[in-house]
Amino acid sequence: MKPKNIKEFQALVKRYETITLEEIDEQWYYNENIARDLTGIGSPHTCTLCLAVGRIEGGLCDCSSCVYNKFYGCVQGENSESYDNIIEAESPEGLLSAFHARAEHLRKTYPQYLES
Repeated sequence: MKPKNIKEFQALVKRYETITLEEIDEQWYYNENIARDLTGIGSPHTCTLCLAVGRIEGGLCDCSSCVYNKFYGCVQGENSESYDNIIEAESPEGLLSAFHARAEHLRKTYPQYLES
């Protein structure tokens, strides 16, 4: 089955690549949810990929319709390290680096969904 959120995935990878240090710096000291606010990461209620696939029984994301194609595939297995690095970033520079590393990881891992 073709994922329902390919366009959103492409946009998210581009967003990870284009976030600037200035954007992060503007919010770093007063916004504890900066990564979520900049990209939607960290919550199925704000994640553009989760929102695009919709919900199944119990209000869970329909992960089988996602580019990751497994329950919480975005944060587990091969994707856990790049996800954790964003969530655990301790400086603006660290967060920027983590966003860029996540984009690079996703480009290498899911090239079939990304434009060249």
